[in-house]
Amino acid sequence: MFIRIHDFVPKTRALGPEERFAIWFQGCNRMCKGCMSPETRNVKSGHLVETEDIYKYILQQKSIEGITISGGEPFLQIDGLYELLAKICKRTTLGVMLYTGYTVTELRKLGNDRIDEILDNYVDILIDGQYIDALNDGINLRGSSNQNVIFMTDRYKGYRDLFNKKGRNIEIYATPKNVVMVGVPTKTTLQEWHKITAKDGQCELSV
Repeated sequence: MFIRIHDFVPKTRALGPEERFAIWFQGCNRMCKGCMSPETRNVKSGHLVETEDIYKYILQQKSIEGITISGGEPFLQIDGLYELLAKICKRTTLGVMLYTGYTVTELRKLGNDRIDEILDNYVDILIDGQYIDALNDGINLRGSSNQNVIFMTDRYKGYRDLFNKKGRNIEIYATPKNVVMVGVPTKTTLQEWHKITAKDGQCELSV
């Protein structure tokens, strides 16, 4: 099984509790005004990677506490998402945090057994809901105030305040091919980053 990937960062503290492996799925069917990472929309862009290869690479990151999956829209690749999360949750003790533009209600209404299995057994924190630019209030780890931080398990119950604090953290990573900003930036930071991106096409934002 393959997943179309936009990017990944082996270790980050800008996308959830503790040190995490972050992965961004490629492809999104929403056209949110002010989207923080529009380069993840194209469903034919990115790179096809086997789930087993992604899983093995995650295992190589010895100091991580969990993984964070974002996009794009992960649930557009439900079979690959399911297979990857099944491997992680059945074979490791890593925690899982997942961003989606769908609400939980919308996902449940799809009547997909794999989606239900993910929600019931494979996710510790779900951040749901479409990004609404006018509701970007600067609260940590979510783009807009309509989005819900749902603790699907008790694994991260001691981190609830992390998702309610004002202010956002970002990290900058330089690779041989580009420079990547990781995290959920404030509007001001995002505007400055877009200015940089306009000058240098090698800069990317991974939220």
